[in-house]
Parts: sequence; structure tokens; C-alpha cells
Amino acid sequence: ARAQLGELDDALVERVAARISVPGRLQMISERPLCMLDGAHNPSGVEALTAALAQRAFVGVVSILDDKDAAAMLRALQARCSTFVCTAASNPRALSPATLASLAQQLGATAEIVPDPRAALARACELAGPDGAVIATGSIYLIADLVSDRGSRRASAL
Repeated sequence: ARAQLGELDDALVERVAARISVPGRLQMISERPLCMLDGAHNPSGVEALTAALAQRAFVGVVSILDDKDAAAMLRALQARCSTFVCTAASNPRALSPATLASLAQQLGATAEIVPDPRAALARACELAGPDGAVIATGSIYLIADLVSDRGSRRASAL
């Protein structure tokens, strides 16, 4: 923006940035439990996500596509999640929930398998309890499945 507009008012930039939200990026969908959605879909994205999350324990709802480094993503998520609910986004390239659960368990995490993304999110909220926190991540397709009306989406758009 500075390159195009010149000098900017830092206070104004800060106020505007505080009001902007990007669907599927640290999107809070409930407060009790705290439930957030983030479309981080590669190891560096997940590392940035975990750095941005509050210093608390989260239950992770994860779906990861088969061309991603799922082990590295789960390893990075373990900085905030010791429990995962493994699911599959409605993309044919999504790893099976059983594969994700196996990887999570090999890394020392607790993992459950709930194939349907909405049911997985509900289970994670149950596990977290009203004072806990949930993060759903690993694939933008998962986030699209969670925010779209059932059966209304034909493409991977939010």
C-alpha cells in the first residue's frame, strides 16, 4: 500500500485491520467453547496458525489432502493440540480419517475418527467442554464444508 499510496497513517491502518475478517482465517464461530476455523493447509501455514493461537490447549479437527505433508502439519499442531478429531473433507484427495488418526497417534497425540466434518466439529466441541477451545484446520476444503449449507456447494469456495 505504501508503494502505491505513499506514507500511511499507522493508527488508521491499525484501526482498519482490526475490523477486517477473512472467512476461514482464524474465524471464530462460537465462544463456548471457543471454536475457530482456519484454512491452514501446509506445514508453514500450520506453524503460523499455532503461533497466532492463544497459549491454551485446543482440540483439533483435522482433514488434510494426500499431497500435503500431513505428519509435519500434525507435528506443528501439537504445539496447541494434544487431541485430534480426524475427519475427511468432501474432496476426493482428502486423506482418510484413519490415516490421520494413525499419524497423530504415532506422534503421541490422542485421536478419534469421525468421518463427517460437521459431526467431527460437534465431537470436538463436546471433548473441549464449554470452557475449552477447538480449532478446525488442515484444508480449506474442510473449512468450506463446515461453513457451507449442506449440499449447496459444488466447488471449493467459501
